[in-house]
Amino acid sequence: MNQYMSLKDHVYNYISQKINEGSLTPNEKINEQLICEELNISRTPVREALIQLATEGYLENIPRKGFRVRPIDENKAIEFYMIIGVLEGLAAYNAVDYITSKEISYMKELLISMDKAIDIELYDDYYKIQTVFHNTFVNICNNEELIRLINQLKRSFIRQTYINKESDNLYEILKVTNSEHKEIIKLFELKDKEKLRSYIRDVHWNTQNAKFDSI
Repeated sequence: MNQYMSLKDHVYNYISQKINEGSLTPNEKINEQLICEELNISRTPVREALIQLATEGYLENIPRKGFRVRPIDENKAIEFYMIIGVLEGLAAYNAVDYITSKEISYMKELLISMDKAIDIELYDDYYKIQTVFHNTFVNICNNEELIRLINQLKRSFIRQTYINKESDNLYEILKVTNSEHKEIIKLFELKDKEKLRSYIRDVHWNTQNAKFDSI
């Protein structure tokens, strides 16, 4: 454990990672005692982390029943797509002024890694790499509040696409998504701020795709 990380933060990261990788699935009840045993800590920091996760939308706190992983229906997924698309488009718009050739080269390397992960059906790896891809430009948008909002929204938006690895068309969905990543890189290279913002908002986060991220 990072010596500078509080026990609550450690538990928070532990649970959120399990949700994002699909080890904890939508509607699944959180076993507080099991977490205490797995991390060898008391119940207090676990409880604090669960309350924070519920506040941020990761979990639901059901009276007299405890916490469960919050499911995402299609309407809720559409709402997330709309908001994240607008905010991430704005972040990309701002990032054009700050992005360097080194960062663009790094994004191209990530693009290749994502394609390889899709080809061998390592969808968990793809999810992790695409998160790094998006963070590469979001984190240089020179707006700390915008970065915080995007990160908070994405933390509370459990992407069902990656959890449902048995989806028959998951390979095709991710191939299309990665072709969009390629276009994003191209627009950064062209420094076309307006087209980049609208592409991320209207194409990459097109609300018609929200059905793939709901249950």
